[in-house]
Amino acid sequence: MEEKLRFTQETLEQFYTLEDVATFATTTLHSIIPTDKIAIAVIEGNIQVRQHHRQTGIMDLNLDWPSINARTVKTGQTQLVNDTSEDPDYFPGDGRDAVTMLSELCVPIIHKGSVLGTINLECRQRGCYSEEDARVVEAYVWEIAEALHRVKEQQATIGEQEKRRRVRIRSPTENYLEILEAVYEGVGVLNRIVYRVAIPWRRGKEMVNDLVDRGYLTKEKVSAARYVYKITAKGVEALKKHEYAPECLEI
Repeated sequence: MEEKLRFTQETLEQFYTLEDVATFATTTLHSIIPTDKIAIAVIEGNIQVRQHHRQTGIMDLNLDWPSINARTVKTGQTQLVNDTSEDPDYFPGDGRDAVTMLSELCVPIIHKGSVLGTINLECRQRGCYSEEDARVVEAYVWEIAEALHRVKEQQATIGEQEKRRRVRIRSPTENYLEILEAVYEGVGVLNRIVYRVAIPWRRGKEMVNDLVDRGYLTKEKVSAARYVYKITAKGVEALKKHEYAPECLEI
């Protein structure tokens, strides 16, 4: 379990959209706990918006409606229901699954005390899930919560950066310098660098690798799927030169 959780953490760190995080998380948990439906829903205002699901018949939920998902959000507690026909809050979605989905396991996704959403498993059979299943999902939820929080913050930051970017057209030199500045300030993962600078992914990747080739950055492999970039003395010198004589700097 510890090795799987570590792999999950390292993989989630590479994603930069809610959809990617949700797809990986639901696929991973589906491979561990056999289930008929599994979905992640992120709270937006008073609505739970489904970011990803396996199978069909899943809709967004208003938290004012009675449902096991809403109860999970409001209590912040895992809900393990072995017979949904006996649960007064059970909401059958589009109506087609009112009879078939007889078990439900719903776990809150919590980051620093705030409920970001839920991960919800449903099964056609009664008594499908166990307390051990609940503990397994809860173990993964911490990593999922960290990833969702990071991505939501990045998207909010990117939105602000995109607004600023539209105000002026930056030169290639300015883009290079903003990449160096981001790495200098501790942003070491490629996805985060590109979105911090708010440039297209392919172009940003090319520019980061160009800075590595020219000695302004270094690239270090820290796991099977993760690289970290660091600024060199040459890169720091470039930033300092630009601060005092920007017209003389050519990267």
